[in-house]
Amino acid sequence: MKWLKHTLSVRRFACRCMSTEMTATNTAVTSRQNEVFEKEKQRQLSLIKRIEKIEVEHVDPNEPCKFMMNKYLSTPYHAAMHLNQRYLKHSAIAMVNGKPWHMLQPLIEDCELRFVTMKDDDVTEANQAFWRSCSHMMGAILHSAFKDDVRIQVARSPEIPISKGCFAYDVNLPFKWEPTREEIICLNRQAFSLAENKVNFERLEVSREVALSIFEDNTYKKQQIEETQADRIILFRLGEFVDISEGPMVTNTGFIEPCRFVFTCIHGIEDYLKPRNKLLRFQGVALPSEFQVHHTAWSIIQDRAKKPILLDLAPSIKSSQQTDQTQQESTS
Repeated sequence: MKWLKHTLSVRRFACRCMSTEMTATNTAVTSRQNEVFEKEKQRQLSLIKRIEKIEVEHVDPNEPCKFMMNKYLSTPYHAAMHLNQRYLKHSAIAMVNGKPWHMLQPLIEDCELRFVTMKDDDVTEANQAFWRSCSHMMGAILHSAFKDDVRIQVARSPEIPISKGCFAYDVNLPFKWEPTREEIICLNRQAFSLAENKVNFERLEVSREVALSIFEDNTYKKQQIEETQADRIILFRLGEFVDISEGPMVTNTGFIEPCRFVFTCIHGIEDYLKPRNKLLRFQGVALPSEFQVHHTAWSIIQDRAKKPILLDLAPSIKSSQQTDQTQQESTS
């Protein structure tokens, strides 16, 4: 990744000379976002004045059981710790009262709990979470890939059907960029590192005001927040990268095979906020760590993901249908 940053020095200088707008460095913006994120996270935890118990019923036919867990604190991951390593290692997401649930998201009421792996008979929800997580991971890589004074704005993760065979992330760069093969290899190496380190996808639900504060330097994120009717905005953090997403994500980047996350296509699309400007759409494909694939089949999968996807060019953010009223009251 250092090599990639070095190769962009000339473009960085040209961009700086042409720019008429003074902006904060990427490091300063990222630091401030994480400061607000962490402050809000601790504030919400401080509102829990006493521990309340809830009953969680594990409905797996192989190991049916009931737990007494801590309301607003215990997560499906904590429940899995009471079972065995198989659930901890292989559960991509959970189903809580029949709804998909992030493994690290606190439970809020008495519920039925079922763990979902990437090899279950019905993997629809797990697949969606996996591809959503890969797109978020791509955004995290792009967010940190350039020199500090190259002001990159991550725009959005477009909703591309799984049937298209790729995920994507749209970004606004202050210069035209046609990456070389070596530069793309550097991006893939960053993905390898993230997958190897098994970094958690951290979820936090915040008010619109907090979300606007976090993204005050990002025109695209502010537009997403302002257009939604939801009172609460769901954020996910990967490392230091914070983004808007309904989720759920998989538990951590360890669910992605390190050698099987690749950038496959980079092409320009119309910028929906800035006339006469172009966004860059980065496309990629990945494989869950529990699966193996022959190199010939993997080449076919990569070739399919190289076709530019022009779907979902307009922004959107959905109102959360999974937000419990009690949870809203506890974090207001």
